[in-house]
Amino acid sequence: MKAKGSMLVVDDEEVVRDSLARWLEEDGYRVDTAADGQAALTKLGEQAYAILLVDLKMPGIDGLQVLAQARTLQPDAAVIIMTAYATVDTAVQAMKQGAYDYLVKPFEPEELSLMVGKLTNTQALQRENILLRKALKHQCEFKDLVSKSPKMEAVFELARTAAKSNSTVLVLGESGTGKELLARAIHAESPRREGPFVGVSCAALTETLLESELFGHERGAFTGAISSARGKFEIAAGGTLFLDESGDISPKLQLDLLRVLDAREFRRVGGSLLIRTDVRIIAATNRDLKKLVESGGF
Repeated sequence: MKAKGSMLVVDDEEVVRDSLARWLEEDGYRVDTAADGQAALTKLGEQAYAILLVDLKMPGIDGLQVLAQARTLQPDAAVIIMTAYATVDTAVQAMKQGAYDYLVKPFEPEELSLMVGKLTNTQALQRENILLRKALKHQCEFKDLVSKSPKMEAVFELARTAAKSNSTVLVLGESGTGKELLARAIHAESPRREGPFVGVSCAALTETLLESELFGHERGAFTGAISSARGKFEIAAGGTLFLDESGDISPKLQLDLLRVLDAREFRRVGGSLLIRTDVRIIAATNRDLKKLVESGGF
């Protein structure tokens, strides 16, 4: 069976280190281990890893130092911090410095499997997104958008101008008129072209699900939230977030989005940590927003 991905487990306790490695290997991952921070840095210089599972408190080079070096040595690797209750605040600090998430010891192996499984799926989607962006790049450039209509040519010219800025863009049009294609073209011609293009169908989700989808959630934020998860604002960092059918967003979420656009920061559902965001929003809708505003629906 092909391994799901490569992992490095870093913990100074041999029993913990070996038991975690065995569990993850049973889950289908290829696992290396390191007994301390220095050994971890040596392995990071020799082998590429998708995920690092790092204990926070270790003698010598601690987990935060490993995290800092990993960000330089292997910037694409995701780091999960393991911590005791007494050092949760430090683990939160680690997330601010780029860690994906943290686990509080002692934790159930199933909790680790769930977190790593979600992370692996996210990484696979990110790789697929990169490949799709490369494959679609030429299909989404303005030179490939051709119309005999003077009105559409005027739209393309306006979109070209918008692409050069970092302003929020609203695309109006009936279903099937190519709103997402235009949004992708704006992204492809913008300074954010190397960043991700992440789309969300706002009409397909309830208010609660859409809130979690956009902003992410912390463990225990609602029934079934047994682990924390990043939202689209975090996944789209450095790129463009496309809000399709934005006219269907509830008034409450409209206010939440307005605050994010104004302050450039947000909190996950159930969380207290403010997360900075660097995302350009392109919204699209087939609704008549003027009528919605007049009726109080937008």
